[in-house]
Amino acid sequence: MRPAGALGAALLLAHWGCGYHALNGGSGDGLHVRLASSRIPDAMASDDVVSGVREELALAGALSAGDGYPRLEVEVLREDETSDGIASSSPALGSGAGGAPRARGAEVGVVARAWILREPGGQPERDTGDVRAMDLVASDLRAGVPDARADAFHHADAVRAAARRV
Repeated sequence: MRPAGALGAALLLAHWGCGYHALNGGSGDGLHVRLASSRIPDAMASDDVVSGVREELALAGALSAGDGYPRLEVEVLREDETSDGIASSSPALGSGAGGAPRARGAEVGVVARAWILREPGGQPERDTGDVRAMDLVASDLRAGVPDARADAFHHADAVRAAARRV
């Protein structure tokens, strides 16, 4: 199993590890996946979290199509970002920005959790707790000056990559 897709892998093991299969959930061959809620403004990143879970379950042969039961419900909790190193922006070194320090890069990530519902109105089971995936994105420079436009594109790509891995 790939190291990516921690939510899907954790719930896959929890679902089949006990040997229990739902009576009212179809064939019991797999889990249906549904986004329960998202607390982040980036809808594409939320979709990537769900897509990553579906990919991992499909690789394990444990994905069922549609909206049935048992199902894995995913909640996307937040996006995280931290600076990853400080660079001097000394004009003497040709890096512009009037000598102000700047981030050399950033770690961006997504935090999500998931659980299994075996039937409509049932109690959530096998909650994963918060699961986080991070990705590192370097700050872009153009002629020694920070390039905000390129940073925005790379930042969005890094968030989506972390979302798919979570």
